[in-house]
Amino acid sequence: MKKINTMFWGLMLIMAVFFPVFAGENNMSKLIVQGEGKVIATPDMATIVLGVQTFNVSASGAAAENARLMNETIASLLSAKIAEKDIQTSSFSLKTVPQEEQIALKEMPKDKEFVATNQVIVRLNDTRDVGEVLDAAVSAGSNSIQEVNFDIQDPQPKKDNALTLAIEDARRKAEVAADAAEVKLGKVLEISEGYGYVSATAKSAVFTNVATPIQPGELEVTATVTMTYEIF
Repeated sequence: MKKINTMFWGLMLIMAVFFPVFAGENNMSKLIVQGEGKVIATPDMATIVLGVQTFNVSASGAAAENARLMNETIASLLSAKIAEKDIQTSSFSLKTVPQEEQIALKEMPKDKEFVATNQVIVRLNDTRDVGEVLDAAVSAGSNSIQEVNFDIQDPQPKKDNALTLAIEDARRKAEVAADAAEVKLGKVLEISEGYGYVSATAKSAVFTNVATPIQPGELEVTATVTMTYEIF
């Protein structure tokens, strides 16, 4: 019986020695910080959503008039040196106009009226051409301008710059936090990142010789990071 008790206490002693080591590995102290980086970029491309909407008491009449005006619109875009590959149909529909919609437009309800709608997305590789393109399309018969969006053709360098700033921001916060908490930073255990575009204040410059002034302004490319540090 004495021999068994000695073995039991010997086993308990071994467990007491090794358990704190295992617990320390599973409960490593960590510091999690977030950082943000921002870079201002000038847009160098634009996309325009425009089209033609026509009404007629007959479906064929609405479709024929729409086709005529849309062909003229596309011809004007090609004349403005827009490549065919940069003009893409985004939607086409032919339907009756609901009577409640006619009432909302303060029109006398008709037995049946058809509306044909054709929209295209136009890509421009020079933001200075936006005003001229809009004017050309409207003059040719386009009566629906849905959107004008600005973007960057190659955003990766700006995203990389923003990410670098975000990591520097996170590292600075980690150093401040560690100093305040009187701990030391160890290795980085994990980094996760994200990106986004935010419209910044538009430039004051106005294009000359353009009837419709369009200002691309600037884009704010942002990056965010979450960094996890080991601390001891």
